[in-house]
Amino acid sequence: MSLYSQYKASLKAIEVEEVFDLILFRPLAFLFVKATYSTNLTPDMVSVAALLIGCSAGIAFGFGGFTFLAIGAFLYFTSNVLDCADGQIARLKKNGTKVGRIVDGFVDYIVSTFVFVGIGIGLTNQFGYHEIGLWGNAILQWPPVTYIWVLSILGGISSAVQAFYFDFYRNKFLEVVYGKASNIIEEIKEYEQESQRLKDDDKGSHFFQRFLISIYLKYSALQLKIQKDHEESQAEQKPNPKVYFANNRVLLRLWSYVGSTTHITLCVAAALLNNMEAFLIICILPLNLLMIVLFLVQKRVNRVIV
Repeated sequence: MSLYSQYKASLKAIEVEEVFDLILFRPLAFLFVKATYSTNLTPDMVSVAALLIGCSAGIAFGFGGFTFLAIGAFLYFTSNVLDCADGQIARLKKNGTKVGRIVDGFVDYIVSTFVFVGIGIGLTNQFGYHEIGLWGNAILQWPPVTYIWVLSILGGISSAVQAFYFDFYRNKFLEVVYGKASNIIEEIKEYEQESQRLKDDDKGSHFFQRFLISIYLKYSALQLKIQKDHEESQAEQKPNPKVYFANNRVLLRLWSYVGSTTHITLCVAAALLNNMEAFLIICILPLNLLMIVLFLVQKRVNRVIV
């Protein structure tokens, strides 16, 4: 098998990959996978490394100042490369685990929480408070801490919602076009059985695994509700894969611009430019606007008779 064939085999499908993943993060991750392929490194080990390094990036952002922002940018970049690598290892070695799939799925959300909290703390430390005289007597402190934390919280929520919808439409594309996506109902049953198995075998050592599964089940239940609404809007008519591919290929590529890797790339760039405030504003305004437009276009596409 050629190197390019191995690289393609490590991907879910080129059409569903985010642009910055395809041109930057996944090629670097593949080089890491090739360099460590003969070792005993497992996907779970790489996921944990990505998680720890990503959380460290959030801590670095919390100190503020260009030096720590640059360190945080490097750590966040590295974390995403490893987050790409764990799935590639699992697909090439076929040694992924159920809990490992959950850990991989939640690395982005846990790391993002650290990052956005870190950004909020860092902006507070970076700006400080400057007293500004108004009309001779009144004093205003700027920027107020409320402004910084409203930006950070809204930026974090916007990033999570945008990534959620991209994941949903990516999984739908994989299911219809490639038959790769698992049935959510069956997955819920599998993980409920796995949780019960861990509970029956529990001696205090499976608490974390069961906790992750419980979160994943709630997440899957939300995905299932959206899927049912989506199917009802299509009068339960199963899409034709070729027609669905033609109607959604470009649209899915546009959805990828609100995916998690876009947020990471923008965050790294903003950190290197010493302007994290701009990153938060981009997440809240233009990316949310793009998400709304794509959602409306997607609803119209879904009405097409297939």
